[in-house]
Parts: sequence; C-alpha cells; structure tokens
Amino acid sequence: MRQLTVPLVGRDDELALLRDALVTAREGRGRTLLLAGAGGIGKTRLALTLADHAARSGWNVALGRAYPVETGVPYAPFADALVPLLRRLEPGALAVLTRGATAELSQLFPALHPRDEPPTPAARGGSAELKARVLWNFSEFLGRFAARQPLLLILENLQYADASSLELLHFVARQLGAQRVLILGTYNDSERDGNPTLRATEQSLLSIGAAVTHTVRPLGKSAVDELLRRMFGAIDTALGEFAALLYGWTRGNPFFIEETLKSLVSSGALQERAGTWHGWQLESLELPSSIRDALLARLDRLSPAARSVAELAAVIGTRAAHDILRSVSGLEPAALVTSIDELRHAHVFEESDEGAIVYDFAHPMMRDAAYGALGLARARVLHGRIAEALEMLYGARASAHAPELGYHYARSAARELQPKAAAYLVAAGRQALERGANREAAMSLAAALDVIDSAGGDAAIDSQATLVTDLARARQRLGEYSAAEALWHRARKDAERRSEYARMATCDRQLGLGEYWRGRFKEALEHYDRGLEVAARAGDDAATVRLRVARGICLQALGRPAEGRAELERALGIAGALHDPLLLARAHRTLLLYFLWAGETERARAHAQETLVLAERGGQHLLAWSAHWALAVLAGLTGNAAEMSRHLRECDRLVEALRSPIARVWTAELELHYRWATGDWNGALALAERTIALTRSLQQRSLLPRILTWTAIVHCGRGETEIAKRYLDEAWQLAGGAEETPHTADQLSLVQVYTGLTTYHTTLGEWQEAIRYGEAGLALADRTGYVVWAVYRLIPALVEGYLRLVNLERAAELGARLRADSERLGHTLGIAWADATEALIAPLRGDIERSVELLTRAVKELDAVPFVPDAARLRRELARRKAQTGDRDGALRDLREAHDVLTRLGARLELEGAREQLRELGARPPVRPQGEGAAGLTRREAEIAAMVAQRKSNKDIARALRISPRTVSTHLSNIFGKLGVQSRGELTDYARKAGLSSEVVH
Repeated sequence: MRQLTVPLVGRDDELALLRDALVTAREGRGRTLLLAGAGGIGKTRLALTLADHAARSGWNVALGRAYPVETGVPYAPFADALVPLLRRLEPGALAVLTRGATAELSQLFPALHPRDEPPTPAARGGSAELKARVLWNFSEFLGRFAARQPLLLILENLQYADASSLELLHFVARQLGAQRVLILGTYNDSERDGNPTLRATEQSLLSIGAAVTHTVRPLGKSAVDELLRRMFGAIDTALGEFAALLYGWTRGNPFFIEETLKSLVSSGALQERAGTWHGWQLESLELPSSIRDALLARLDRLSPAARSVAELAAVIGTRAAHDILRSVSGLEPAALVTSIDELRHAHVFEESDEGAIVYDFAHPMMRDAAYGALGLARARVLHGRIAEALEMLYGARASAHAPELGYHYARSAARELQPKAAAYLVAAGRQALERGANREAAMSLAAALDVIDSAGGDAAIDSQATLVTDLARARQRLGEYSAAEALWHRARKDAERRSEYARMATCDRQLGLGEYWRGRFKEALEHYDRGLEVAARAGDDAATVRLRVARGICLQALGRPAEGRAELERALGIAGALHDPLLLARAHRTLLLYFLWAGETERARAHAQETLVLAERGGQHLLAWSAHWALAVLAGLTGNAAEMSRHLRECDRLVEALRSPIARVWTAELELHYRWATGDWNGALALAERTIALTRSLQQRSLLPRILTWTAIVHCGRGETEIAKRYLDEAWQLAGGAEETPHTADQLSLVQVYTGLTTYHTTLGEWQEAIRYGEAGLALADRTGYVVWAVYRLIPALVEGYLRLVNLERAAELGARLRADSERLGHTLGIAWADATEALIAPLRGDIERSVELLTRAVKELDAVPFVPDAARLRRELARRKAQTGDRDGALRDLREAHDVLTRLGARLELEGAREQLRELGARPPVRPQGEGAAGLTRREAEIAAMVAQRKSNKDIARALRISPRTVSTHLSNIFGKLGVQSRGELTDYARKAGLSSEVVH
C-alpha cells in the first residue's frame, strides 16, 4: 500500500501572512509573529511549510520546541533552535559575530562551550546587570548573524516555555528593528492560560506593536472536500456523504482528519483497487488510538470536579443543558460553574444559549474518549443515575423525552429499572416509525424486545405482540430482510395462536414483500396466496387489496403481464368500493408501474397523477416518492431529460423526508442513467460504486442486476471491457439468466442484462454474439410485454450488429419497428435512433446525401434530449459521410466537436477513432485541454508520460524530442506533481489507464 500524503489545503490566508512577513523581514524590518490555535489545528504544518520555503529562498532556518518535561530548563527552546546552527560556525566566526561576548552567549547556551576548556567566567556585575548584558548581546548577535543571511527563528509549543525563554523572546522581539530576522512562535491557546508568563509576554508585545498574533481556525467544509479530492484523487460524487461525515466527526481539525483517514486505510475500510479508492459508504467513524491518547491527555489535566462533569456530559451523550448537569452532578451551583469554566477554557466544552444554557463537547471525539475511559461498570451506574434524575426533572413531560430516557434506562445496571427501559424504548421506537426514522426505530424497538425477552413470563409474551410487528416493519424498511423475515414468522405464529386472521394476512403480505425485494418471486406468490385465503376468512377487504396489488406486480415481474393486470384491476375495484384513499393510492401506484413497463405511457401518467394527488392529500411520502420515481423512469425512457431531472429532485426531497435507504438506492439507479446519458460518466461510475455496495447490503436482488448492467454499459463506453464483463456476469447470475427455469427469473432485469450483453459484444466487435444476445432479449421483451425496454437501447444495439454484418434487410426491419414503437410511445430517443438507422443504411444503398440529412437530424435530436454519448458517436458517422461528399470543413467541425465530448467522457475507443479520422483528413488531433489529472498535462508532458509508459529512459526521451535529459527530468517532476504519482512505475500505470500511452509525437 502506497504512503498517503495529506495535502495542505484551506490555508491560503495563513500562507500569505507568513510569506508577507518573510518578505518584510528580508527587507530589514524584523518581525515577530505568533500562531495560536487548538492542538492538531495545523500550526506545526504551517511553520514547517514556511521553513521549507525560507530555506529554498536562501534563509538560515532555526527551529526549536518547548517540551512540558523541560519547563525548568532555562532558554531550552532557543537552545534547541540555535545550538545546531551555531555549532556549524567556525570558532573565529562565532567570536567575530559575538564581538567578544562569547561568555554571555555561553550563559544562554552552555552546550556551545568547548568541553575541553574550563568554564569562561562571566563578565562582572550583579545578576540584574549580567542578565541585561546577556540579553542585549544575544539580540545584537542575532542582528549581526542575520545581516549575512536572513534568519527565520521558529519556536514551537510556547505554552510549555520556561519563564527565562519567554523573557528572552520579549526582549529580542522589542529589539528586532532593522534586523533581517523573523521570529515565528506557536502555542496551543487552550493551554495558554496555564502559563501566566506566556499570557503576560504576548499581551505586552501586542500592546507595544512588537508582535502580531494570528489564530489558526479549523478547516471549513469546502477545504475538507478539497483535501479528500487531492489525497485520494476522488471526485465529489464518489465521496458522497463521507466528506460531510468526516467533517462533522473531526470539526475540521487537520490532525483528527489525518489520523482518521490513516486509520481507515490501515484497517481496510478504505481500499484502493485498480487506481480507484472504494469504501466511502460509511455510516459512522471510530476513534483512532492516536487521537484517543491525545484527548485523554487533555482530560487528565483537568481538576477532579471538572473531569467528573465531563464524564457526566459524555454519558448524557447529547447537548447537555445546564439544569440537567446541575440535577445529575450533585455539585453546588458555584462549584458546577467553576468546573464548567475550566472545561470551557480548556476547549473541552462549548457553551451556547438556546433559550437555556447548553454545553456540547468541542469535538465529538472528545465525548467518545471521555466515555470510553469510564469502563462498563461505571458507565452503567451513571446511566441509571442520569435516567432517574432526568425523569424527575421532566415530570409530566417525560413521555415526550422517551428516546432519551429509554437510552439511559436501557444502559443502566439496575434490574429494577428495566421495565421503565422497555416502556420508554417502545414509545421511542413507535415515535420514530411514525416520522419515518426507521434506523432509530429499529434500534429502540430491538432494545425493548431484548429487555422484554429477558424478563420472560406471560406478561412478556403479551407485551411482544405488537412490538414484534413494529420491529419487523422497521427492519424490512431498512432492507434487513432476513431479520425481518424471522420477526414476521414469529408475529404470524403469535397471531395464529390468537386466531387473529387480519394480523396473519398482514404477516403473509410482509413475508411476500421481503421475498419479492430479494428477487424470489415464486416464494413471494406463495405468501400472497396464503394471505388471500386468510384475508377471505377474516372478511378483510383492505388486506385483500394490499395482497392483490402485491401479487399483481409480482406476476408482471415473472413475465405474466395479463394475469398481473387482472389482479391489479380487481384490487382497484375493491379499493374504490371501500372509499379508502390510501388503498386507492396503492392500487393506482401499482397500475402506474404496470403500464410504465408495458409502454402505455399515457395510462401510466394518468395513474401517476392519481397516485400523487391521493398520496399528497394523505401525507404518504413513500407513495408520492414511488410516483415521482416512475415518472422519472418514464421521462428517461422517452428521452425527456428536463422532466427526468425534475422528478429526480422530487425523489431526492422525499428520500430525505423518508430517510429510507431502499428508496435512496432505487432513486440512485435513475440518477445513474441520467448521469450516463448527459455525459457525467465520472459521476455515474462514482455513484454506481457506492450504490452497488449499498444495494448489496440491503439485499435488493431485483434492483442489483440492473445497476450492475448500466454500470457495465458506462465501462463499455470507456473501453474498459474487462470490468464491464465482471459486472455483466454477476448481473446475469442474479437476474436468473443461467437458471434452468428462466420463467421464474426476474424478467424485467433479464431484459436489461441482455441489453448490456449486446452492448458489450458490440464494443468488442463480436457482432454475431451481439446479435445472439440482442435477439434473445428482444424475444423476452416481446413475450413479457416489456416493450419500452426493447426501444431503449436494445433494438439500437441490435441494429448496429446487423449493419456491421451488412444484413440490411433485418436492420431495416428493426429500424421500421423502432420508429413505429417510438412514435406510439412518444419516445424521442427511439425516433432519433430510427433516423440514425435509416441514415446508416442509406450509404450502403448508395444514397450518401440522404445519409447526411438523416444523421444531421438525428444528432440534433439527441443533442436536444440531451443524450451526449450517442450524439458524439453519430457525429463521427456524420463527419465520415460529409467527408465522402467532399465537405472536409464540415467533417472537421463535427470531428472536433465529437473529440471534445469524447475526451470529457473518457470514451477511449471512440476517441481514438475520432483522432484517427482527423489524421485521415490531414488534420492534427486537438491537444487535450488543461484540467485535473491527465487532462491537466501540457502536450509535451503528455508525450513524455507516454514515452515513460513505453519504458523509455530519460536519455531516449531527450533524443526523440530533441531536448536535454535535464529538461526531461524537469518535466517529469511537474508530471509527478500534477498526477500525484511518486515513481516511474506509478506513472506508467496511470498513463496506461488514462490512455496516455497511445499518445505519439507528430
């Protein structure tokens, strides 16, 4: 694993301040600058960056640090900085610079005195006079030393500096004047007040204008985003929510960020595969041991009372109100205020006024460190104590604080408190279910069930009845189907024991839904059929509607559309008779999906509008989301990108309200299509990676093959066929393509996998295989009624295969079907592809002018959608036809436009084709534009990178390019910096992946 380098970001203001100070000091106006800030905030990084810049600019640099164990050693940080520098001077030079005051200098730095000589007696006079001479002579010595070569003196950790050192700093800072000296001091502002001499020194220097203090703040969110982009070479969409999670966890502290990232890499949570980092889909972060040790050291410096208050706040776990701390701490008001003041000054607590005074830890990590140091036994005792104090404080309002009280009671050690724990946890879980917070609901309800199960007895059994159902519903909403299945079976067994048929039917439906989402349609139908029998016994029409709706969509997924439609229409009729808006909304939503896949677009839209009206009237966010999702699919399939984008935004809004990971991944599938079609292939692949991981974890077996397929299609577009094949092989297995009884497979997913396989073999130029898979997919689409998927990419890919084999009859037949189906569906993309089909057939029949006309129209139609990849490919064909008609200028314009788009997409194979066409027309291929990564290289740098990938030495490259080997080395340094690589081997790998190895010198 390569060593990660953490870039310096978000410090432009500080770097400008430091460099300006350096310029001023070089001009003979000595300065003292103090950097203050919390531990780990980056003061040392800034100081070292300045030191490196100064050294490269011809400065002498002296760097010393104060240490907490050396606070009694006089002048320790000055000696640490200057003795190594002064020892390099010849004795005669040192004597000249001190003007005979070597004895006084030895008073400051005894280590400078030769070991084989007796101590030199200091000059005569009293101690005060001696100290004055020592300070004055040292200040004069610095001036003479810096006259020859400017001096940067860095003194770190001044909060640990001894009084003598601070006195010397104060004296020298006042005397700098015209000296070419810059003094840079750093200190931890949370510990400054622990060193009264430092506080007095700083205040005095500031008051006379002899120093400037700058406080270094935490990095902002945008700086953390930039750090991740540069450190991992990732784009924003790949990072997803991780950047926000990291920022919230570290609060922008660079040390915390660096240690957290290193911990994630070393643990394997973040992994690099094939040059790309994966693992960004983290829901929480853990505290690295290096940070824990640093934070515990800060806590250890607190007084016992302040440490106790910090521990209580850590156990409370949320923003702690002053009244709550007073209730649970047992401290007198004055003692509590004193402890809190200490915590604030030590930057452990932050205080705010939210109508009441509340306290929070300055860093979430501080809370974790304090809580972890308690140990289990003490933490449990404190949880019980806090729970009882809070319940008494809240009084009649206790139920409104059920999550908080349930949390503490459940973690208490006292057995007699467990009934209260169960009651509050159940209340908290149901409150969370009502507002759609399924993760919180599952945690609270599972904890309640554990408490009740441990109690045992009949009372416990009675308490479980609805609790198990609620928990199963929460688990299922989270995609935790195995856990939900066990709970639904448990709930059904309990309902059967009580002869509660309506509850039995509900359990059967939920068990069927779990099987459906996992792609096990046959098993789902068995549960639905059993549920319908039970619902009939109970006379429960509402349950019957829900079961028939679920059964209908399952039958469609199995490729039995007529049966599915019959079920759905029966469900709609029963729901209408019941006058139940929610049931009606469910029936309309399912009919919407049915007509969507069948390609009956107007009927799909009508049912979508009914669903939206009923869902919004009843506040049913999930139903509203599903309607917008279906409308986004419809817009995408028919080439209306603007409408698709609008419905996707609505989906995102509702997903946030629902907080549903399942709705999130289904929405992400559509966004993947949108990004791919509109040309954001980097974003599409980044989104695909994290969506695939989340879809796996949620066991969305019916969705996963589709996401894998469209991810593979993007990789095909980039020429990354090996990666595409891995995705398609998995999709084929998951969709049931390899099963002996494919009629039980997910037919919708299988049609799309056939489309992916046809595209894959087309990319490889394996036309017979492309046709074989394409025809099989088309037959399946026709058999199952998934007409819209035949139009969307499957027939166009199949046409290309037939054209390559010059089977004009079948290509024309498919093109005619494509046009007829597209016009019936209102499918803009299909019409453009139909035009393209005719345009590609025309020259094979000798009509090039007609080909140019149709291709021009098709490109314009695709640009209007926009459907970027296909528009760029057709532009290449249009350029070829224009060249055949003698319109060289028009051909070059189209090729250059296609080249720009294909470069941005990273469509390697198509791009090389466009470059070759340009060369055939006698034109030089465009230089790749400046930007990030490989696109940020100059033409000469790209040529050198390509030659390195061809294993050429610097001398060979220099000879080929007629430049010197030294110039090649300079270019390589620039290339390494731009691409973030460390060696020729890494550059070779990068160049080959980026397609640079195909660059040649013209």
